[in-house]
Amino acid sequence: MYKFRGKTLFTDKKHGTKKGEWVKGYLYVKEEKKRKRYFILRDISIRLEPDFTWDYGVGPGEEDFYIHGMIEVIPETVGQWTGLLDENGEEIYEGDILRWKYAGMEEEFFFVEDIFSVYREKVKYAKRHMDDWHLPSIAKVIGNKWDNPGLLKGGKEDYHGKKA
Repeated sequence: MYKFRGKTLFTDKKHGTKKGEWVKGYLYVKEEKKRKRYFILRDISIRLEPDFTWDYGVGPGEEDFYIHGMIEVIPETVGQWTGLLDENGEEIYEGDILRWKYAGMEEEFFFVEDIFSVYREKVKYAKRHMDDWHLPSIAKVIGNKWDNPGLLKGGKEDYHGKKA
């Protein structure tokens, strides 16, 4: 299963989350008549009985399926984990903003557009595969496009969080 993150839509005392808090887990999209609802599932477990075997075509019953922490999130904030870690071991997700500085070269910023590519701020339309330039191993996640819109070109704050 793929790992995702999203910002919570509501405060949920049962799951101990506040509105706008980031949660990580598995993505579940519930299709309703007029809209889709997005949920992050913190834990999914399937309990198999000792004599359980797929050879007989028997699958786990509903009582054997357990979901913990089904938390509704804001659809626009959902991003998939790229499977990569930054220089500090932090997971890199779609929507993250990375700072890259290497051997005294000019500092550059990258926006993680999707799980496979980044957008390089200084070169118009430069899209590269995440593994190009060994970017994750020498880059640091410094924010994301939802919490830190000023980090993106034309924003209201620079990468130090100061108002421009």
